[in-house]
Amino acid sequence: MAKRYLLPYRGLLLGGVLGGLVAAAAAGFGLPTMIQHVFPVVFGTAEAPPAIAAWLSAHFSPEQIPLVTLWLAALFIPLLMMLRGLSTYINGYLLNKAAMRGLRDLRCDTFARLQWLSFSHHDRRTRGELMNIVLGYTAQLQQGMVTVLNDLVIQPLTLLAALAYLVYAALNSHESAILMGNLLVSALVIPLVRCVGKRMVKHTAAALEKLNSLTAHVEESLNTQREIRAFNLEEQREAHLRDLIRHFNRLQLRVVAWKQALGPSIEIVSALALAYSLYRGCSDGLTLEQFSAIATAFYFCYDPIKKLGDIVNHCQIMAVAAEGVNSILEARDETPEPTEPLALPRPTPGSVRFEHVCFAYTPDSPVLRDIDVHIPAGQIVALVGPSGSGKTTFINLICRFYDVDTGCIRIDGIDVRRLSRAERTRAIGLVSQFSALFNDSIRENIRLGRPEADDAAVERAGARARVNEFTAGTPEGYDRELGEGGSGLSGGQRQRISIARAFLKNAPILILDEATSALDMKSEARIQEALDELAEGHTTFIIAHRFSTIRRAQRILVFDSGRIIADGTHDTLYASCPLYRRLYDEQVNQAAPSPAC
Repeated sequence: MAKRYLLPYRGLLLGGVLGGLVAAAAAGFGLPTMIQHVFPVVFGTAEAPPAIAAWLSAHFSPEQIPLVTLWLAALFIPLLMMLRGLSTYINGYLLNKAAMRGLRDLRCDTFARLQWLSFSHHDRRTRGELMNIVLGYTAQLQQGMVTVLNDLVIQPLTLLAALAYLVYAALNSHESAILMGNLLVSALVIPLVRCVGKRMVKHTAAALEKLNSLTAHVEESLNTQREIRAFNLEEQREAHLRDLIRHFNRLQLRVVAWKQALGPSIEIVSALALAYSLYRGCSDGLTLEQFSAIATAFYFCYDPIKKLGDIVNHCQIMAVAAEGVNSILEARDETPEPTEPLALPRPTPGSVRFEHVCFAYTPDSPVLRDIDVHIPAGQIVALVGPSGSGKTTFINLICRFYDVDTGCIRIDGIDVRRLSRAERTRAIGLVSQFSALFNDSIRENIRLGRPEADDAAVERAGARARVNEFTAGTPEGYDRELGEGGSGLSGGQRQRISIARAFLKNAPILILDEATSALDMKSEARIQEALDELAEGHTTFIIAHRFSTIRRAQRILVFDSGRIIADGTHDTLYASCPLYRRLYDEQVNQAAPSPAC
């Protein structure tokens, strides 16, 4: 995953690596060298190197040389630190930039992948879990990637530079025993880092899982505010949230505890190694300058080792987050695009044929059983039956929100699985019970039906859907901005915008899924007029519990337990189908006025 998303930014990575190389050389090799060779010259305990001494003698008098030497040594320190600081900045900035851009691409790809995965995948996971993966898991990856890239270059290079100085010092002073002794002690760090890393992965995975539940709970609570307040559930939901947060914090603290334990443990190992260096150095007659330089070099060995331990732990935490992101990126698409898509005829008549279709959301719970029916182009068909009888699933399969288990669904003789998503959606218009409106203007919400439509076409569609009735009296008109989900509009107004969208799209197949069930009788009557006009000349499927909304249907399919048990007109079905007659009579009796007392 890292290679895929960071490789496009190889230029930034290369610049960051070069900056880290300079910073590491300045710290790991430059500072110990300065301590061993520059400080003794400044304090008069050693002579300047012959080349520098010759240059000083050629340009300055003997009285000036000590002062000039002091100034040069003093300037060497800020120049070295300036070089280290600037290169460290370049390293951190460029690597962070590469990481942020790579993780931006990852987040966008994860979100885009969710838009293409089948409804089956969405059904198996909560929206809170998916939101947490797109936002939380990718944020975890970004945070880890920034930390890792920032240290992954500069820390190993600093370690190598410091080791190079130790090798140089050992070869020149024949004190290789000190070097080898410290390296043997430092080997104790390896099992320590592995042990801590395993614990952190375990607790991080549990914490992220608990965060999924926490996000799902918050998302569910925000979407059900009316029900929560209607049933006085505020304290119950708050108590459950506190319980989830308490468990999440407990798992987070375990991760923090192990993470914080690593640094001090490595420092203890480093102190043991330094103590061993002090003992062997004093025993073998090391000078203060030699020991100070070696101690500084060892510091630049163990500090990177400590940070490399953090990098290992970050990588293991990132692996847990990456696994969650990969569960989306690498998920099997259960409604894949055809490799060689076919095109519907132009113009598209819109006939629909189910050929012995069976479907189940889960293997042991069939929803549709051997559905075999043909809907000619232009016919208006109503789907009637008890809740859970398979009507909505019938519609979902036409749209290919799911794929059939057995059988075939054809539009104008072409299997829907051979149609591209764009071709299929061009042929189908949908008006559902709850209109999906976006945080945009009324005009742009209608334009979703046909994005290339001009303003005049949008307003004509709005007029046919009676949108003008509530836009004409406002100064913004069609440019009125809507809130989230169309807040500020009544249910009937939102539904009219959805119908206007379908008018603009003018698809040959129209699906009206409980399009008026959430409306009062007055609003239903006004919208029904627009729906009747919309259905004219289109192959139309109407799902409705109210029999008043199917009065224009030329044909009625009666569903029960996943089967079509009757097919005909109202009069025919009322006379021959007991289930249809019972459903119709129950509704008529409920609508009849009560007798006066």
